[in-house]
Amino acid sequence: MAKLNLFPKALNYGETKDPLRSLWRNVLIVALEDAVGRHWRNKSYGSPRNNLFMKSAREYFLEPNRDFALVCHYAGFDHEYIRMKAKKFFNEREKNAKKDMHCM
Repeated sequence: MAKLNLFPKALNYGETKDPLRSLWRNVLIVALEDAVGRHWRNKSYGSPRNNLFMKSAREYFLEPNRDFALVCHYAGFDHEYIRMKAKKFFNEREKNAKKDMHCM
């Protein structure tokens, strides 16, 4: 299973702690958990309803939108960089899932 290493370091060397930036970084982490079906509230991972929820959460990362750009800005990240990393992350995750299904 792929690790959730989509975001740059939470705190870079020499960077001071900022509670607001940490809050927005956690918003992105929860959104990523939703997009991969690992959120603590998602108990029925295989249900069609949950799959629609995950698809919607992925679109938040993949489709250009102002909310995502603003959250990334508040988190101290470049939204285009995060979107690029998210695409790569989701593609690798899908590829690994397909590979696992063929091995069964």
